[in-house]
Amino acid sequence: MSIVQAVINRLKTTPKPWVDVKALGALTQLDMAKSGTRTPTLYVFQTGETTGGGVPGSGPYLQTVRPTIGIVIVERSVNGKEIDFEPLRAQLKQRLFGWSPLPQHEPFWLGGGRLLSVHTATASWMDNFVTEYTEDQNRYGA
Repeated sequence: MSIVQAVINRLKTTPKPWVDVKALGALTQLDMAKSGTRTPTLYVFQTGETTGGGVPGSGPYLQTVRPTIGIVIVERSVNGKEIDFEPLRAQLKQRLFGWSPLPQHEPFWLGGGRLLSVHTATASWMDNFVTEYTEDQNRYGA
């Protein structure tokens, strides 16, 4: 199972304050203009990955890898009501902060967030969650 799918499965558990959770290959696939999209909807994707230095003298080469998962919240304003992302963000943190997405991963920590876009009656916010694991040269038969 991929890290993105593990996060989606976790966010689809009940109770949930969002309508749907979907995988997203890239931000360019996010079409907020679709009138048929019910909100709030979450889109999950891996935004990037950084690596740390290797562990010298340990035999097979070991290296720390830090994947970052982005979760985009898309919300629509109803009857001109202001969009408030905070309750949804609090639910995301409750579900993901301190949770390990896969057995080899450390628990998620917060990676920051930002307003992503604003369109007529629709806005999106992206929160990032960061984890890490150790990559092992032996995994690849070297």
